[in-house]
Amino acid sequence: MDEIKDNFIKHIENGICNGAEWKIISKNKIYHDSVGFRDLNKKKPFNKDLLYRIWSMTKPVISTATMQLVEKNYLSLDSTIDIFLPQFREVKILNKNANNINEFYISNNIPTIRQLLLHTAGFTYNSSDNIIGEEYEKRKIFLPGDTTLEEEIDNISKLPLLFNPGSQWHYSVSIDILARILEIITKDKLINILKENIFHPLEMHSTDFFIDESQNSSLVETLEFSKKNKQIQNLSLEGRKLINYFYPINNREYSRGGHGLFSTANDYSKFAHMLINGKNTNGKQIISLETLTNMRSNNLNPKLFPLEITSVNTIKDENYINDLDGYGWGLGFRILMNNTESNKFGNIGEFGWSGYASTYFLVDPINQLSAVLMMQIIDGDRVIKQDFYDSIFKNLDSI
Repeated sequence: MDEIKDNFIKHIENGICNGAEWKIISKNKIYHDSVGFRDLNKKKPFNKDLLYRIWSMTKPVISTATMQLVEKNYLSLDSTIDIFLPQFREVKILNKNANNINEFYISNNIPTIRQLLLHTAGFTYNSSDNIIGEEYEKRKIFLPGDTTLEEEIDNISKLPLLFNPGSQWHYSVSIDILARILEIITKDKLINILKENIFHPLEMHSTDFFIDESQNSSLVETLEFSKKNKQIQNLSLEGRKLINYFYPINNREYSRGGHGLFSTANDYSKFAHMLINGKNTNGKQIISLETLTNMRSNNLNPKLFPLEITSVNTIKDENYINDLDGYGWGLGFRILMNNTESNKFGNIGEFGWSGYASTYFLVDPINQLSAVLMMQIIDGDRVIKQDFYDSIFKNLDSI
């Protein structure tokens, strides 16, 4: 896969990337490589088995753990969340065209587990350009790194939903709420649930919400992409605060559902490739193929298309491309349904997700292929992942 490496060298020379690590597993081959430096001073080269903040690539892990518990009849996809979180028994929904958070109505349409997985439950994010997102920001929802999941979900429950559950698709904190429900159902900490059901069976020994001091030197430094200068740069003061809030290190009590995991390319590749048949490398069934088929199939009403994620920083100029155009949503992943400008070479049915600092993975079950890309660039230039994606699907015959 020389094309992938050549593309990264080009992006490094153009100043939009400092380096990357990737691992691709196909039917017959394994490609694991890296290029570039972890720091702008070019003193720490990228290599294999480095640690990364994977941000929202935490979500598919939580979604998989949820579906494992559904298989064991701990809960149903159509269970309403108030069964586990009584604070949601009275649901407030923001009025259409509301001017403030006090303009809401009471509804008995309580979000379900399925709607949490699908991001149709009515929740939002701090960075979202809406009244509720602004209130999340004011109240520092999920910003302090020393709060528990329980405390954060209690804070969210005091605010109205952005819309009537099931009526829209909106990327949100719903997987964090799901993570708290898993803790309540099992009466255990989230990390213990993940270790028992996913990390240990898959031998993902370097994936955790916590890293100790001995691992600090393996943690890749986070940089950011300046949309103004079109170059990568060291984190601004605001960026450093964001990292410290969302990703405290050396904190054994920290856990989240929508972000928070540290992992390696090797570890996450084991998880991604398991999503093809549900088995680990020893043939043990981690999750059934029937459940996986449901998870990686579109579960949304087409009336909710096209999907799109925007924030207060989104600029829709002549260069804007909606990376979710052509995708549906399964129970934890984006699912390619139609080829568009951003995925014209992709195979229908490929699925996966990405993270805030430019981590990315995809799985093509038809070709039994998985690919994991690790970088640490906040708001990274989309062309980097685009070239990675295109190189894989244009060269399937040789992989």
